[in-house]
Amino acid sequence: MGKIKKSMGGVAVAAGILTLISFGLKGMGMLFRVYLSGRMGSTGLGLYQLIMSVYSVFATFATSGFGVAVSRLAAEKLGKDGKRGGALRVLFASSALAVLMGGIAGAVLFFGARPFAESMVGDGGTAAALRVLALSMPFMSLSACLKGYFTALGQIYKPAVASLFEQCAKIGITVYIFSAFYSGTGTATQLCMGVVAGITAGECFSYIFLFVLYLFFSGGKEGKDTQPFMQSVKEVGGVTLPIAAGAYVTNILHSVESVLIPSRFVLFGGDRAKALADFGVIRGMSIPLLFFPYAFLGALLSIQVPRVSRLNVMEDKGERDRTIGRIMELTIGFSAVCGGFFLLFAKPVSLAVYGSTECTSSLWMLAWVTPLMYVETMADGLLKTIGQQKRTLLYSVINSVFRIGAVILFIPVSGAQGYIWLLIASNTLSFALCFGRLKKVTGIKLLGGRCVKTAAAVLLSLGGAYAAGRICYSAAPMVQTVICGSLAAVIYILFGGRVINKC
Repeated sequence: MGKIKKSMGGVAVAAGILTLISFGLKGMGMLFRVYLSGRMGSTGLGLYQLIMSVYSVFATFATSGFGVAVSRLAAEKLGKDGKRGGALRVLFASSALAVLMGGIAGAVLFFGARPFAESMVGDGGTAAALRVLALSMPFMSLSACLKGYFTALGQIYKPAVASLFEQCAKIGITVYIFSAFYSGTGTATQLCMGVVAGITAGECFSYIFLFVLYLFFSGGKEGKDTQPFMQSVKEVGGVTLPIAAGAYVTNILHSVESVLIPSRFVLFGGDRAKALADFGVIRGMSIPLLFFPYAFLGALLSIQVPRVSRLNVMEDKGERDRTIGRIMELTIGFSAVCGGFFLLFAKPVSLAVYGSTECTSSLWMLAWVTPLMYVETMADGLLKTIGQQKRTLLYSVINSVFRIGAVILFIPVSGAQGYIWLLIASNTLSFALCFGRLKKVTGIKLLGGRCVKTAAAVLLSLGGAYAAGRICYSAAPMVQTVICGSLAAVIYILFGGRVINKC
């Protein structure tokens, strides 16, 4: 019993640390995005989003599947004898694949930067920025493997601290470049170059930090593993490739969508600068803001992945399904609070974060599907954890094809407003597919007394926030946002505490 309590206490401490770091990362990311929107404007932010759309295709090729594969397979190896021999073999096998994939991705992006910049970004001047980003690929691949390994060991705070270190480096270097070289004015292309230099440096520093942690602070008994190295490579590939294939297809389709959107906006309004600005407001400002609170759920998923992986290999799936049910119950309640909050306070939140009402309309409309976005993201992660990678690939392709078709046909006659409606329809479809599949394979049931209590906690939370908002209606937007958001969180924690505790 003492060991169990000690284990639970360790998990609780790790969860607390990871949650704080996750919110810190999200907070820094949001502040950085506010800084970028102020320096670059919505047009520059739109161009940056297009560059990152190209980058994400190659980053996906370099990293996808490695984190999940290592954390899942290493956790299964550790579950057999508690020693690190098998887990280390998984790490070494995945690292060999990661170097290959990262090297290929970096080389293709580096040498193909000019045609990618001209055809996908629509600005040949951004080729230099793509070449700088190409240098980060091998470091990203190896970092993904080390993060998965630490997650399997239960040392989840190490990847989180590395991510914090990476974020600090990225922001610090970018701000320095802006101050030293573009203190007055700079073109959107030049400013984008400053940001990508910070991103690449951050990825390099993050890998070095993780490697130092691996060399000196891993701990535990190594043990021996007699499994041939190539067999380990095949195991890793068996998990990685389906996840990676899904990510490749999805990211390529997403990038095609991102490239098409500004050109479709131009067909509607006739102005490329306005099209980039609209794109920057929706994709660069509103969506990151809506996903800011997801840091808590992301931390929860990171903590639970090794546990769910170990439960998944057991013959009796009852405990696995109960764990997944509790996670989804918390996700539904938490996401409902977040969606309701953005719905009630779209304008003050927009003013508090960006100092303008530019994204108020898109924020308010997308708030309606924020709960579906959160639930779908969590369901997708859990499906991959229990071996449903092929199914998530199918759903990603269906959703992406739907989005591209709608962008081509619908956006030229509806503009930015039509794109927002497309996002609402797309997220609803994705939610229905992923959540429906998770319910089918796990048999989770979310109806009953606990759900009534969760719904009551959500309503009390939003009611309290709304009442506070009416009382401090004349306060500054930042004050109003902090007071109402804090009150909503406190009420939900107090009344939904049992659900949170169970996870």
